[in-house]
Amino acid sequence: MIRQYLFLVLVLLFCAIGCTLYNKNSEGLRYLGQARYNEAKTAFEAALKAEPNNADTYYNLATTYHQSGKISLQSGQSADAQLQYDQALRNYQLALTYNPNHTETHRGLAVLYMETQNADAAFKLLIDWYNTNVTSAEPKIELARLYQEYAQICQLQNRIDIAKECLDSAAKMLQSVLVTEPANYRALRALGYLKEQNGDLQGAVADYQRSFQSNPQQKDLENRITAILQGNF
Repeated sequence: MIRQYLFLVLVLLFCAIGCTLYNKNSEGLRYLGQARYNEAKTAFEAALKAEPNNADTYYNLATTYHQSGKISLQSGQSADAQLQYDQALRNYQLALTYNPNHTETHRGLAVLYMETQNADAAFKLLIDWYNTNVTSAEPKIELARLYQEYAQICQLQNRIDIAKECLDSAAKMLQSVLVTEPANYRALRALGYLKEQNGDLQGAVADYQRSFQSNPQQKDLENRITAILQGNF
């Protein structure tokens, strides 16, 4: 009887923790979507009290600080923006501590580095991730995206040769994914975008269509395909 009682107490305790984590994370995401950053931070911090080693929650909190920092920067509050970015960095790093392969965190942290003029750190982050997961598609896709974004920066700076090298590297990364995962919708979509930016609309549409077939939930991609085919691009 005592064992049954203790078991029931433990079940109720774990359920309470799980419900708190889920509810507070959901609440935080709702606030984040409404740009109510202070409320979102409070909710995610409450979720972390329920489960202090949850990488998703650290990522959510990091994203909240990241977005809040952008708003402060746009408002000319550079000191506050730096404080927000510092907290974002800390929580992104904590997320990776608890889940070293958290894709969204790698993406968010790479973006943060790029926004704070630290391209070297962004590339190191993703290259290190790739080197420890050479058979995984996600590091390759995120690294390809970073190469592409850096190429755009180089183009604006008239560093055309470096931009071309970055675009070539991005394409190779994505093609290497498709060798082992020919239906990977993210790689297909990213490769299609590269082709579209390079003026190869026929190739872009072909990759977009394959991506959409792999994941029909991409309504925006379906619209993009229609726009290109109709010449409305």
